[in-house]
Amino acid sequence: MDDEEFSLKKKLFGTINRKITILFILVAIVAPAMGIGFFYLISAAQLNAGTEIFIEQNTLLRSTAVLIIALIAANAGVIGFFVSRSISKPIKTLHQVTREIEKGNFSIRANIKTDDEIEALGVAFNRTTEALSRMEEERKQIDSAKTEFLSITSHELRTPMTPMKAQLQMLENEYFGKLTKEQKESLGIILRNAERLDKIIVDFLEISRIEAARLNFVFKETDIKEAIEETVNFMMGFAHEKNIKLVVNAEKIPKIQVDPDRLSQVLRNLVSNAIKFSDEGSTIVVTAVPEKNHVLFSVKDCGVGLSAEDQIQIFEPFYQVEKTLSRKHGGTGLGLAICRGIVESQKGRIWVESEQGKGSTFYFTAPYEPVHDIEPIKVLFSAKSDLHRKLKKIFNLTLGPMGEVEFETLKNQNSLWKHDIIQYIDTLYDQGIINTVQVEGFKNDVLKIFGNELKNIKSMNNNEEKNKEFEGEMAK
Repeated sequence: MDDEEFSLKKKLFGTINRKITILFILVAIVAPAMGIGFFYLISAAQLNAGTEIFIEQNTLLRSTAVLIIALIAANAGVIGFFVSRSISKPIKTLHQVTREIEKGNFSIRANIKTDDEIEALGVAFNRTTEALSRMEEERKQIDSAKTEFLSITSHELRTPMTPMKAQLQMLENEYFGKLTKEQKESLGIILRNAERLDKIIVDFLEISRIEAARLNFVFKETDIKEAIEETVNFMMGFAHEKNIKLVVNAEKIPKIQVDPDRLSQVLRNLVSNAIKFSDEGSTIVVTAVPEKNHVLFSVKDCGVGLSAEDQIQIFEPFYQVEKTLSRKHGGTGLGLAICRGIVESQKGRIWVESEQGKGSTFYFTAPYEPVHDIEPIKVLFSAKSDLHRKLKKIFNLTLGPMGEVEFETLKNQNSLWKHDIIQYIDTLYDQGIINTVQVEGFKNDVLKIFGNELKNIKSMNNNEEKNKEFEGEMAK
């Protein structure tokens, strides 16, 4: 983006300055030169007369003419520079304002005082930014009201749930008298649905805390391997129902400051999903690897895998991989969204790598140094719910008119997985369609959409040397 901005400025303002300055110089030189030419004609005619006085006058006239031309050219150049600058400077200011607006800075203003149409354009820009600023403020107020409403509603809904569940449990245990078989079965159905409703309300409470930056963390020095093993042991009962084996592969990790309950919450959710979508008798591997500034966790299953669309939207609230009314697996679709909120609250990242028929691996990171100043994380109605649109936009920006066609082709081929897109970009580079700079920007934008950085992608194609070169460029 910086290269594009520099190129635009250089092309626009450099061209304007050069053309106007050259125009002034030409006008300033040609006009007096034509007049002085007549002097030369006169002096030449006199020179032919042969008198010594005329020769001296001719020499003086020529010297004077050269000096006049030089002075006029110098003055024209200076005047041309300042005139062109008076035109290009406000245009440059407008360009900078548009760049700031693009970044979301609606407090920027164009301070242009030229008493012409450019100043009128600057005033229009300022009015636009003021309107956008008001809209942004209203949007923030709506988001705040939405989060507050969600929090209050969830609390109010949960208040009657506790006594209702208690009464149902007392009825089921025949505290108020004997029940028939049909009555017990009916109460069991009611109680299970009450439990499910209570869980949904609890999830909404978590979502509201995440969005309001009120998520509670209790940091303590924690043995990561021990925390993982405790969580896996807790999930063993669910895994045994499908004869699934849970394996812990945690390297030696020093104790770090982390909230073990939140860590366990994320791991439980990921392992629970892995159990749900894995075949009977398969294996799930939970891994923890220490890296430079964080611990990298992963949960790998041997399930059916995720499609490209599922991978893009899997962390969005209410998104269900199974979209039919007779879904085999239950759930509200909020678990992974909550995991994302917890991880991102600690400045971590969470993502998935998957291929249909070959299982999925969910990754997330936890920093060595805990984040105490929690920032609000947008979970509900987040912009990530339409990432296909973002991918298509990147294709169009990089490839121009052919971008949309290429995107639709990959989509129809079900080749919008991360590694497929990276391989596709390398193919474009091999064919000479895009250059090295475009490859770097294209890959980086795609990886950002999938929640990754380049260092997490060790090999995206069969050309190992090219990947090493690309990683070196990115490191610079």
